[in-house]
Amino acid sequence: MEPNVEPRQIFWLIVPYFNLKKKNKTMPHAFLTYKIKEKDYIFLPITSNDKDKSMLRIPQYTLINTPSTLDKKSFVDLNFFVHIEHDLFSDLLDVTKEQGQQISQEEFATINKEVGFCFSNEKFRGNRYELRVK
Repeated sequence: MEPNVEPRQIFWLIVPYFNLKKKNKTMPHAFLTYKIKEKDYIFLPITSNDKDKSMLRIPQYTLINTPSTLDKKSFVDLNFFVHIEHDLFSDLLDVTKEQGQQISQEEFATINKEVGFCFSNEKFRGNRYELRVK
């Protein structure tokens, strides 16, 4: 049964693109539900790697009140949309992880604002990504 999906929720999904460099191609990855459209869910990847110090200066948001399923230091990538069709979503869910934890409304509002800035600012041009999972 597919869980009820709402913005602010965290889901652990098995998306092969995020495991290209890993031996275990079925390793789950955490995603924050960003938007829900008519046919797609739009997610932002969550990572434990601080990419702010990398040469590319990848825009990230550091989660302050980290849900229990995530590492203490977790970062939301603000420049990467992952589109997943509603019909495919339940096939990608990792059944071994707790699903649907939420971040606070305040943090989500800040993330929304920063994503909007990232996708509208010329400074980040060439460093914004959208992936459609089929």
